[in-house]
Amino acid sequence: MLTTCTTTANMNWVFVGGSKADGNVTLGIDVQPVVGVTETNVIWDTKQANTEAITRCQNWGYSGAEVYREGEFPVLKTCFPQGISPCWSKSYRVQYQCTGSKTPS
Repeated sequence: MLTTCTTTANMNWVFVGGSKADGNVTLGIDVQPVVGVTETNVIWDTKQANTEAITRCQNWGYSGAEVYREGEFPVLKTCFPQGISPCWSKSYRVQYQCTGSKTPS
């Protein structure tokens, strides 16, 4: 007998792409499938994402970072269906623009 249920997980944003030269950062959360679970609801901390992006930009010589579409937290969600679940595994992405003048390296 196959059990179907949902679960909730707290997850952190991590760097998944971007360009030092262009001053953009992409953060992501990848939710792996879990047998017996049809959907994992994700809880994230927007402040943690902001800090991660700012840190990455500062490491590249910029002074800070701003999320695209200021005032919102625009997350791109991509679902990967499997069996009876329309979103068994999924990925979330959010993009930031580095701010301030880039210091020469």
